[in-house]
Amino acid sequence: MKLFKKLAAAVLVAALALMMVGCGSKTGLAQQIKDAVSDTAAVIMQDKQATDSKELDALAAKLLTEIDKALAESEEGEWPDPNVLLNDEEFLKKVGIDPATEAYALSLTRNPSYLSNTMNQAKPFEIAGDLLHRLMQGDLKIGNPELGSKFEFGLAIGTLDGKNCVLMIAK
Repeated sequence: MKLFKKLAAAVLVAALALMMVGCGSKTGLAQQIKDAVSDTAAVIMQDKQATDSKELDALAAKLLTEIDKALAESEEGEWPDPNVLLNDEEFLKKVGIDPATEAYALSLTRNPSYLSNTMNQAKPFEIAGDLLHRLMQGDLKIGNPELGSKFEFGLAIGTLDGKNCVLMIAK
């Protein structure tokens, strides 16, 4: 029994250590990025307050899935322009967005894989900073979104055409 308790404690410590250095699941990384977005929005976006929304998390995941499907259906080697997809009423309705009444700002960035533990610890903040900068540029949007001093965001981690990426949607 003592051996079992020691083994269980060792496994728990190892799992916690792996999560702390960024080797956790996508869910763990997603939460770390969300926390980093909330922490750094005030600095990067001139005192704006960003709050994670489960509803927008689900919408971001659906959007990422549908964009990946559109990429798979496009002619080989030819990526559809994301803005074309985001302005396609039929595509948006498939995702569950009514373009006549809803407006969102989006940002999309790659999710790098690092070998060193040092870079894995910085990864959530690097990705959050990149997402927020892209959001401020306003390159990807649905409708005419205006982010007030307090805004909600959702996040999804996945692949587009086999490449790791992170999609953030905000309103």
